[in-house]
Amino acid sequence: MRYADRVGWLEDRSLLNAFELVETDDMISFSAGFPSSETYPLDDIRRSMDRVIETHGEAALSYCSTSGYTGLREIMRRRMKDKFGLEYDLDELIITSGSQQGLDMSGMLFVNQGDVVLFESPSYLGAVNALRAYQADLISVPTDREGIELEALEATLKKWGDRVKMIYVNPDFQNPTGRSWSDRRRADFMDFMAGYDIPVLEDAAYGELGFSGNLQRPLSYYDKKGQAVYIGTFSKIFCPGLRVAWLCAPREIMDRYLVLKNAADLSSSTIAQFQMADYLEHNDIDAHIKDICEVYRHRCDVMAEAIDREFPKEVTYVKPKGGLFIWAEMPEDKDAGELLMRAGREGVAFIPGASFYPSGIKNNEMRLNFSNMKDEDTRKGIKILGQLMREYLNE
Repeated sequence: MRYADRVGWLEDRSLLNAFELVETDDMISFSAGFPSSETYPLDDIRRSMDRVIETHGEAALSYCSTSGYTGLREIMRRRMKDKFGLEYDLDELIITSGSQQGLDMSGMLFVNQGDVVLFESPSYLGAVNALRAYQADLISVPTDREGIELEALEATLKKWGDRVKMIYVNPDFQNPTGRSWSDRRRADFMDFMAGYDIPVLEDAAYGELGFSGNLQRPLSYYDKKGQAVYIGTFSKIFCPGLRVAWLCAPREIMDRYLVLKNAADLSSSTIAQFQMADYLEHNDIDAHIKDICEVYRHRCDVMAEAIDREFPKEVTYVKPKGGLFIWAEMPEDKDAGELLMRAGREGVAFIPGASFYPSGIKNNEMRLNFSNMKDEDTRKGIKILGQLMREYLNE
C-alpha cells in the first residue's frame, strides 16, 4: 500500500490542530497521553546504563535477535507469571519497539482492506489510527461501567459476520475514559469470544497503574482457546523514551509475528533491552510503580476536587481508580471541539472526545490528563475551563 493511501484517511485535521495547540511553553495542557517525566528514575537508569556498558558493552551495542534479548524476555516471562498468573513459554514472548509496534504488526497480521475491526466505544486513539491505516472498517461496540456490553457485541458480530477479523480492547483504566472492566465481565467476555475464531488484542498499558495497589487479572488469564494477544509496555510504568514493550501470544501466532518483526526492524534496540534487564535485576520496579501510582492518585484527587468545585453541574464525570485520565461529558448539544478553541485562547488544552471514536462519533465529551500538571496549574486550568463551560452552556 502506498504511503499516501495509508494516511489518506486523515482528512479531518482538527485532531492535529489540537496536538499542535499544546506546543506552546506556557500552555496548561491536559492533553498529554504520557506519564510525568518527574517520575522517571534517572539516577537508577544512569547507574544501570553504566553497568551495561561496562559489563556487556559489545553485546549491548550489537544487533539483537528479532525476538529480543533473552535475559529481558526471561525476566518478563517470570514477572508475567508472578504478577498476573500468565504462563507463557519463552518463545511466546517477544520484545517490541513500544506497544505501538505491537498494534501495527497486529494490523499487518490480521487485517486486510475491507475487513472489520471491533473496538470499545470510545477507544484508544493510537490503536484507532494504527488499524485504520490498513483500510479496515472500524466498528464501535458500546460499553458500560463494567466493560464492553456483551449483548451489543453479539449483535455486532451477527451483523458483520465473517468480515470481523479482530477485536481490540483496553480493559485497565482505559485510555480515554479511565474505566476498568469488572472481573466478571472479563471472564464472561473471554468465554463469549471462545465461540468465535477472532483474535482478541489486549492492550495492557495501564494495568499496573491502579491507585489501590490491587491488580486485576488480564483478559489473557481467562483465555481458554489461545486467541488472546497481550501487549504490555514499560512506557507508563517506567519511561517511554526507551521504547521497550513486549507482546505475548500462543506459539503458532507468535511465529507469524516474528516474520513481521524481522521485516520491520530486524530487532528492537539492543542497548535499551540490556538496560531494562539490568534495571529489573538491580532495582525494585514494584516499589517504583507504587510510588508513581501515589503521585497519580494525588493528582487525580486534585483534578477531581477542582472539577467538583468549578464545572457546571450539567457536566458529568466518573472519578477513575487508576490510570492517567478523567473523562468528562457536557450536554449532548455541545461540542468539545468548540470549547477547545475557546480554551486554547485562554492557555488551556485538552483532547476532544470525538477523536477517540472509531465510528458513531460523539462531540460532547473530553479527555483530561491529570498526570503532568502541578497542582496549582491543574486548579487554575480547571477553573478556566469551568468558566468557559458556563458561558458556553448558557448560549
